[in-house]
Amino acid sequence: MPSTNDKNSPPCFFYGSLMEPKVLNAVTRPGPDTDLFVVRASVKGYTRYTYHNQPFPGMVASENPNEIVEGLLVFGHNDLERYRLDQFEGPEYPRTTLPVTVHGSVPARYTVDKQKDHDAETTLDSFVYLFTGPRQHLDLNRPWDYEAFKSEHVAGWITADATFKTMVQRTEE
Repeated sequence: MPSTNDKNSPPCFFYGSLMEPKVLNAVTRPGPDTDLFVVRASVKGYTRYTYHNQPFPGMVASENPNEIVEGLLVFGHNDLERYRLDQFEGPEYPRTTLPVTVHGSVPARYTVDKQKDHDAETTLDSFVYLFTGPRQHLDLNRPWDYEAFKSEHVAGWITADATFKTMVQRTEE
């Protein structure tokens, strides 16, 4: 397990269940000194589909190079929190780096070089958990819907698994 606290690493782009703060915090278990910054962002040339019989998606390259996947870009995770994300995502979702466009400004203290703000519509190299499993694991006829995930699955999903439920409760204390 990593032991360094490298806040100069790229931010993480989330396009699925980890866009929900309760889920993200339950997975990363940020400490009281964690200083995260979240901004709307997108990736071009990709699409996301619902994973068969699951409430979460997989993002894959699109046949349409102009297709956009909307999500959130989160700055400030340390190595331990990224390790927890890696474990949560598992082998079908390895962490890779892709260009991500931010849709709001990012204060300099959250940028890799800490020198200047990033303006809205700036493209940054960012960590992304890209789906690399077999395509038949995704329902290619059902694009993933964040609003449906929030309204239909979050409450049940974070309380169904005892370990996950405990992780959520710790982040809400």
